[in-house]
Amino acid sequence: MRELNSVVAFAEQSNELYTAFKDYRDHWLSANRHVKGKAFSEKSLDDKDKVITKLFADEVAKRSGISIEDTDPAHYANNPMVRFFADEIIDRMIDMVIPDVLNTSVGLIAEIQYLDWGDTGKFDIKNSGLFNVSKAGYRNRDTLMQRLDDATVTLVPENHQVTTYITLFDILAKRKTIGEYVMKATLSIEAEMLNEIWSTFNTAMSSATLPSALAVTNYSEKSAINLAQKVQAYNRATPVFVGTAVALKDLLPSNAQFRYFLDDDYFKMGAVPTFNGYDVVTVDQVADKANLDTYGLALADNKIYVLSPASDKIAKVVVGGSLSHTEQSDFNANLVQTSNIQKAWRCGIITNSIAGVIEL
Repeated sequence: MRELNSVVAFAEQSNELYTAFKDYRDHWLSANRHVKGKAFSEKSLDDKDKVITKLFADEVAKRSGISIEDTDPAHYANNPMVRFFADEIIDRMIDMVIPDVLNTSVGLIAEIQYLDWGDTGKFDIKNSGLFNVSKAGYRNRDTLMQRLDDATVTLVPENHQVTTYITLFDILAKRKTIGEYVMKATLSIEAEMLNEIWSTFNTAMSSATLPSALAVTNYSEKSAINLAQKVQAYNRATPVFVGTAVALKDLLPSNAQFRYFLDDDYFKMGAVPTFNGYDVVTVDQVADKANLDTYGLALADNKIYVLSPASDKIAKVVVGGSLSHTEQSDFNANLVQTSNIQKAWRCGIITNSIAGVIEL
């Protein structure tokens, strides 16, 4: 995955911290998200976090031109230059993580565009139509004159903000670690993003929104194949079956004589890897923010989606830059030093492709 321009500049300016945090990030994604293909050192995440915290403090001192050795941590953390550069470094570290976690979560259904602070996203949508071909006599000069224009759609990110009590003083005094803080902040932002993206997707893919020809309410093997054929024919791209682990349990051959062995992919992966020639992809569940007290889930376990990611992804997402601000401790009545992280994003259904849903 191509890194953001701000992250590339950060890597050039603070290579040692960048390298250490990249190693920590890849280790965390491999251990917690089971992302394959990540290379990282053998040290524990806790040990890496301690190294990152030291490198973070060193980088803040280098950029600000002020050493923590010149004063105590409390006064040092309140210095405006120290806070400014600490906030900038934290923003770059967040931007190192967001693309990876989003791509592994919703990369199948959404095209994600990353912007700088205050920018507007622009998506060029290809016209998926074909020219009409007419029968014509040999003496005809012209038939139906046609033109198929593409479309451009803009999407403006909406700002979001998270305020924390974890202070710069805690990190510089080594009471807290920067790696854990950045990952927690990033996962909090990601959780909110995922709820908004899946909510938008679920609304667009409901049987009340889709044409009846693209919504199957009584599942059978033949009805699922028929829906996949429709999506493939009109998108001119091979579709995939997408759903949660629970939903995909029902995507099975209808032959009652079919037998499975314990070493089959169905038992290893929880679902068949292919269904009548179409790939099957499992998506991870997401905690439903609106129903946290009842441990609700955001994705429907009774729906299987038929999508053609190769033609055009159903959702479009724009993600703006990060902007952090650490306040002085005496700005609040209780003398607490707070940190604000602002991140802008927005999701919309913008596509030239069709998709279908199977309700189980």
